Amino acid sequence: MTSTTHNDTKQAVQSFWLLGLLNNSPWVLMLACATNISSGGVALVFLANQAPGLLTKLTAPCWFHKVSYRTRMKMASLAMGVACFLVGCGGLFNDEMSSIEGDGGGNGEENNDQSDDDNTTRAQLGLMLELLGVSFTSFQCSLGEASLLALAGKFDSSYLPQLSPSSASGSLSLDSYSAVDNDNSGRLESHSHDEDLFSHEEYPEHNNAHANDDDDDEQSTSEGILMKSEKQQRKCITAFSSGTGCAGIVGYAYKSLLAELFGWGLSTIVWSAILFAVAYYRVYCAGLYEMDIRLEEAQTRLDNERCASSAEAEELNGTAAAEQRSSLEMVTQPQDEEGNDSPTLLPQLSSELTNTTTKSVHHMTACERFQTVLSLWPYTIPLFFVYMTEYMMQAGVWPAIGFPVTSASARGQFYHYANWTYQVGVFVSRSSGNMFTVSLTMLWVMPMLQLVNLCLFWLISVHHFWYDFSLLIMCFVVGLLGGGVYVQGYNRINADMPKELREFALSSASVADSVGILVADISSLFIQSCIYQRNGIDGAVVNCPL
Repeated sequence: MTSTTHNDTKQAVQSFWLLGLLNNSPWVLMLACATNISSGGVALVFLANQAPGLLTKLTAPCWFHKVSYRTRMKMASLAMGVACFLVGCGGLFNDEMSSIEGDGGGNGEENNDQSDDDNTTRAQLGLMLELLGVSFTSFQCSLGEASLLALAGKFDSSYLPQLSPSSASGSLSLDSYSAVDNDNSGRLESHSHDEDLFSHEEYPEHNNAHANDDDDDEQSTSEGILMKSEKQQRKCITAFSSGTGCAGIVGYAYKSLLAELFGWGLSTIVWSAILFAVAYYRVYCAGLYEMDIRLEEAQTRLDNERCASSAEAEELNGTAAAEQRSSLEMVTQPQDEEGNDSPTLLPQLSSELTNTTTKSVHHMTACERFQTVLSLWPYTIPLFFVYMTEYMMQAGVWPAIGFPVTSASARGQFYHYANWTYQVGVFVSRSSGNMFTVSLTMLWVMPMLQLVNLCLFWLISVHHFWYDFSLLIMCFVVGLLGGGVYVQGYNRINADMPKELREFALSSASVADSVGILVADISSLFIQSCIYQRNGIDGAVVNCPL
């Protein structure tokens, strides 16, 4: 590997890690500041931090392919800056309210009534600005995550393979990724026709019919983008996933450090986070934009070369087919139609498979895009399920655990340490994508284990049979499982899907975690209420239905 290619690989990986960190840190920061934004309506903050993002991901299949990555990153950067500005402005009203209350209000009953009305109006205005700002954060985080996951998949499948030292020798790189299980039991039947569709091992008849094309393919591979799945890289998706995992730690630490060590208020903290927006777009432009342009140019040249080669191959096949038809006139028609040795049938099969499984998103109808999204269920269901169960623990069960449980401060202390431990687990597992891979079966097993953790924590919260801070070990395990499904799931999507659909699939599949979080947030209100009821604790927002 030359110095230039090594630097390009390093730059891409570092850029995706930083973008993952910067993309999710403001989102985590808003959650960390939830009680400062609305102490009596934390649920409103969580809803504002989730609903716009969910809407963005739900509609992504309809418009992402029409908007460039650079434009989307501009939108995300601007939304991040606007979000911090609005939340900071809303925080000023809260600071003024605290100052007025500290001064004891005005003189006289009429003045006090007027002052109360003014204070109520200002408080409502401040809350509206804060919630609007949080909504912009939700939009930014979801737009950035869906876009950067797709871009990371593009780099892993198209750009990094040509920089890999195994590209020239044809050997399997330690950093490469193959999503095909040894027994092929984890493969989707509908997605089995990827870039290895016409490999010589799987389709020897294609090798016989197009032996002359192999040299051209090898030449174009050495000159341009590698298309084989065994060259599939996973560095960029893993780097981005690791960055988002670290954002959970950085977001809470950023708020705690500035508030407790320097004594900054809400407005100052979130206004300082505007620097994240500047750095966010700067990292993209300096680290990825130019490489993405080079990638597009190389891909265009490769496509043109392959189109020319395909036209020549079709002309040769047409001549060969005409000669063979004359020699097969004495053979029965059924044998001619079902024989795999016919050189005219294989190109037809190739065209049909290309049209049905690798059709460009730009040429797909809305119905075809929707069907493609639904076909991702082997990946989206595990993502949905693992997020739903872990956020049920975070928002429903862990707030109802404390030593003793009747102490509000004890419950708050456990919740604080549990979330920190969970974030560390997420960071560790999301950073492990280059170390090992899991089968599709194991990708489904991990959410089931997360469900076991949910049941275990619920039983502990009710019966107190394991009731001390050693429970933090299980909180770490919860983070490991959640982060593992995230990074392994998206790596598998990028390897299993046809190349033309990978970016679309990665951005579309990201809606699963948002839906899971939303379901968990609503369910957690009732889970926490029931646990409070069993432990004789008051203060639940809703009544337990059981």
